[in-house]
Amino acid sequence: MKKIVVLLFCLISGVVLRAQNPVISENELLEYEIYYAFVTGAKMTLETETVTENGKKLYHLVAKGNTIGFVDKIYHIMEDYESWADPQTLLPDHALKNVRESEQYKRYITYKFDHQNNKVTSSNSGVSDIKKECYDIVAACYKIRMLDLSGLKSGDEITLNTFFGEENWPLKLRYIKTENVKISKFGKISCYKFIPIVEVSGVFTAQDALSIWISADQNKIPIRAQMSLMVGSAKVDLIQYKNVKFPLNFK
Repeated sequence: MKKIVVLLFCLISGVVLRAQNPVISENELLEYEIYYAFVTGAKMTLETETVTENGKKLYHLVAKGNTIGFVDKIYHIMEDYESWADPQTLLPDHALKNVRESEQYKRYITYKFDHQNNKVTSSNSGVSDIKKECYDIVAACYKIRMLDLSGLKSGDEITLNTFFGEENWPLKLRYIKTENVKISKFGKISCYKFIPIVEVSGVFTAQDALSIWISADQNKIPIRAQMSLMVGSAKVDLIQYKNVKFPLNFK
């Protein structure tokens, strides 16, 4: 369950700098809200910048989420996932996970990647072997936006190698179709619909219970995600965007 929630969070928060991907502008800002029934329970944001560390230029990709309002009073959650990635490949140099769930669960974990030797060092679990061209979950989700999605056919799959949850974990998405999605604040927009290929848990009603819509344009911005749960459903919608490379064609 934890992997699915973070996967959703990262996919909704994906960004890449203009220097390597002309589709997305530097300092692009995307903001989202999570709704359960008629309650707004959480917000998600992203930020990005170019940094130099030890003479090396890196992309700093930051995805953040936190509960708000009534939900926050019951169960306080704050999650930060950050990645420092190579500008040419988006392969991470290092990454971190900083999660706080009420007072019962706190995790601050750093990761250092050695792609030449296919190793990663976690401050939590030590040294592990990784697959070739392996991403942390944040950089992997952002990498998807760099791909050409225009030629996909129904049933086609996208797979990237990631190291997530202290283990190698393939990130897989299956393309379903292209359809119009209506966002109350902006209007309708054409989107690619994907479902992550995951194991069914006791939380989801079926293997295709999580769906993600990405704008079918040059921006390829995540617009909506929806989860069917055992009791009700949850929805994540775009509520604000700034500095996108191309106009979003809402109607």
